[in-house]
Amino acid sequence: MDIKTFLDNIYEHVCCSVCTNRFTNPKLLPCLHSFCLHCLQRIQATSGIRDAILCPECRRNFAIPGNGDLNTLPSNFRLNSLLDALPATECKTRGVKCGNCDKTRQQSAYCFTCCSFWCDDCLPLHNGIRTNKEHHVLALKDFRDEDFENILKQPLFCGKHEKKLEFFCQVCKTTICYSCAVTDHDGHAKIVLEDAEKERKLRIVRALEFKKRKARNKGTRIAKLGETCILVQEEAKRVKNDIQLFTDNLIAIIEAKKNDIFDEVEMIEKKRLELIGEERREIEEEMKRDQTAIEKSHMILKRSTSAQIIQPNDFLDELYREEGEQEDPVDPDGEHVKDFVFERNEELFNDVHAKKLGFFKRKTNPKESTVEGKGISEGTVGLKAEIVVKTRDIQGKQVYDQNNRVTLEIINDEGRDCSTKPQIHNNKDGSYKISYFAKESGTCQASVKVNGQHVRGSPFKTEFKPRLFKPVLSFGKQGSADGMFSRPWGIAVNDKDEIAVTDRDNHRIQTFACDGTHLRSFSRKGIQQEQFNCHRGVAFYNNNIIVSDTNNHRIQIFDDHGHYLDQIGEEGKLNHQLNYPFGLSIDSDGNIIVADYGNNLIKIFTLDGRFLRRIGEEGSFINPIHCIQHDNYFIVSDCGDPCIKLFDKHGKFLSKFGKRGDGDGEFSKAFCLSVDRAGHLLVCDSWNHRVQVFKLNGEFLTKFGAYGEEEGKFDMPISTAIFRDGRIIVTEIGNHRIQVFE
Repeated sequence: MDIKTFLDNIYEHVCCSVCTNRFTNPKLLPCLHSFCLHCLQRIQATSGIRDAILCPECRRNFAIPGNGDLNTLPSNFRLNSLLDALPATECKTRGVKCGNCDKTRQQSAYCFTCCSFWCDDCLPLHNGIRTNKEHHVLALKDFRDEDFENILKQPLFCGKHEKKLEFFCQVCKTTICYSCAVTDHDGHAKIVLEDAEKERKLRIVRALEFKKRKARNKGTRIAKLGETCILVQEEAKRVKNDIQLFTDNLIAIIEAKKNDIFDEVEMIEKKRLELIGEERREIEEEMKRDQTAIEKSHMILKRSTSAQIIQPNDFLDELYREEGEQEDPVDPDGEHVKDFVFERNEELFNDVHAKKLGFFKRKTNPKESTVEGKGISEGTVGLKAEIVVKTRDIQGKQVYDQNNRVTLEIINDEGRDCSTKPQIHNNKDGSYKISYFAKESGTCQASVKVNGQHVRGSPFKTEFKPRLFKPVLSFGKQGSADGMFSRPWGIAVNDKDEIAVTDRDNHRIQTFACDGTHLRSFSRKGIQQEQFNCHRGVAFYNNNIIVSDTNNHRIQIFDDHGHYLDQIGEEGKLNHQLNYPFGLSIDSDGNIIVADYGNNLIKIFTLDGRFLRRIGEEGSFINPIHCIQHDNYFIVSDCGDPCIKLFDKHGKFLSKFGKRGDGDGEFSKAFCLSVDRAGHLLVCDSWNHRVQVFKLNGEFLTKFGAYGEEEGKFDMPISTAIFRDGRIIVTEIGNHRIQVFE
């Protein structure tokens, strides 16, 4: 029987069969029948027998211990528990008697520790006692079935000795009274009941925290599954686009071949019609001549005399000669239409009818992809060289010229420049360390010049040290507080190495110092100015922060403190309009490059919002994510077409590299791009959970990262940016964090 049914029928269990009223101090006879103490006393008095009593139910006679004192009979604690629970079931109709003031109130509470009811007036007195601070008190109106069940289950007294339970036997795992402790449980390890309660509560709290963590993890998994659903939908859309593009191309080819045949048919038709026209004109001329001859013959017959008809006549001689000639057929053997039929290519028709448009291949699970070799330490891009210049080599000159510069020329063995901007460090011993990154391998010689003059001891032969991708900093975790993220997407670094991050699902921008110290946050979800809806791309320019407000179909511009300045674009398909803008970057002229994802275009705007031009022709992209300019090239990542596409400065397509897969140089969702200090292209290969590095000609160099939560591993890296010292900073939406690699 469930607790609700039991409570509905509780009155059947709490009424004495003698007085038919609720039990008062129920006593248990040896036959296990229970009766009120006063009812048993009345039966004893009526019988006149002091040391024995007859059970009113089973009619068995029992001896009463203790010289006939009925108080020595055991109390029925089960019935007492039911009687304790009964007022809680009646509180809405009859009210409950307060255990302190004896007033009956409907608005009452029950203390599970004191096992008593308290009215609202007395409850503050109960709660004000320091020793009652840990008591479990619950208002009766908030009772649930399990709370009634807890009242019924409370073992307040020992059933054997009818004494208060004071200890917990750690051997038998049960509550006991003092008498049990010194008899049945003598020698067992025991602790005070209150201490056992505290230990049990601590264990419950630990178990509860574990359960909460599991619930949070399940929530995270559900959120990831939701994100995966979106990605599956995007993938399905991309596949449909691929199918549609292939089908459209196939139809276009067939249409072109059909038009070629149509042109041929029209040419044959034209020639045939020209021949027919010429023949028709000839026949019409002959008809005119024949008609003239007919009219002239009629005139001869009508107007000539007999002598005139008999006279020699050239016209009549010609008429007689034609009479013997055979008449031409109307269209002998269909001369003008013979062989003018279309013979179908049955082989092609049957081939197309029998074969499918294409096939689906199962992709490798991104989580199964691994980094080959010895891990991140093996991923090297660019080579670092260092030169130490002693002050005595300067011959009294300062290392810096009047413009605080040191000119460093790096020449490789083939005489080609292979350096980036040098870094100069002042050592404590008075020397200067000059470091640079070489673009290519090989032995280089470095010349240090001050004001155009070589420093003595220069050039220096130098060996390269490998440049390693190793994690040096990680910050952020899932949440909405400052410094926490919910699926961070875009990232940008300004000339002070301050970081701006699009905290996508928190609909805000967060900025940080280069060491991960939170600086400020601004904006919230909405459609008004200064508000975002799933924004993605971000860029710095002239201390302004430029953000692609994706689901609001616009670009918003803020100053470096988050104050709104301007807006570019609105929803639409026109040149000045946008449809789900994703990645952002700034070109060499300070214009904004926008990946207009929904319109499948790359667009360039001035800072004041004027549309300038597009990159690529119509149909060049399926799902463009990001576009950056480097030197005279525009580089575009297109996750719908798993490759990287290169265009010249005029927007003319040059080449592309990459294909779908998880091998080196292959992609599963190529997202944002950047170019590092060595002049190499970094591509966030998001679904393969790694960053790949290429030369600008598409030659694969290396990769770093693999699926995981540890430092140096990724869960869907999306965007990268480069610090002034060459360190790489990466956002990853799956782990809700930022990582920095050196």
